[in-house]
Amino acid sequence: MKQVKSLLAVATIVIMGLLGCSKGSTGPAGPAGPAGPDSVMYSSWITLALTYNTNDSLYEQTILAPSITQGILDSGLVLSYIQYTDQSTGEVHIQAIASLGSLIWDDYSVGKVNMFANLDLSTYLYRYVAIPGSKKVNGAATKIKGYTPTELKTMSYEQVQDVLKNNN
Repeated sequence: MKQVKSLLAVATIVIMGLLGCSKGSTGPAGPAGPAGPDSVMYSSWITLALTYNTNDSLYEQTILAPSITQGILDSGLVLSYIQYTDQSTGEVHIQAIASLGSLIWDDYSVGKVNMFANLDLSTYLYRYVAIPGSKKVNGAATKIKGYTPTELKTMSYEQVQDVLKNNN
């Protein structure tokens, strides 16, 4: 009988404790946090219209790229892609320019992309992606979303989209 009374007393205390707990009212909102990183910027797909330069035997084109600023060149990253359709299967492919070696390459300056190719790739589609730097670090360990610029440059377009999807 003594054990039953003790058990009843403990149960009563626990039940009262649970009933006595209630959620308080919501307090005031805290101050706004700092602004997040700048958005990743990308161009529309641009149809290439390369012209042959007899001086260097290359096909060339300059593309206006207003989102490539000095800040992007100094502390960000520019990735570029070419899109083409396989004529035999109709399948669309997107490849990083960096993965195409000496077939086609580009260099960047403020507001411009300079394209160079060993063959006429006119009618292929081109896109660049400008990623602003948001945190300065020293050394080769610089990473964007956990990846080095070299790693990002060798990824497929779809992989980069997936990595950067939360950075718009």
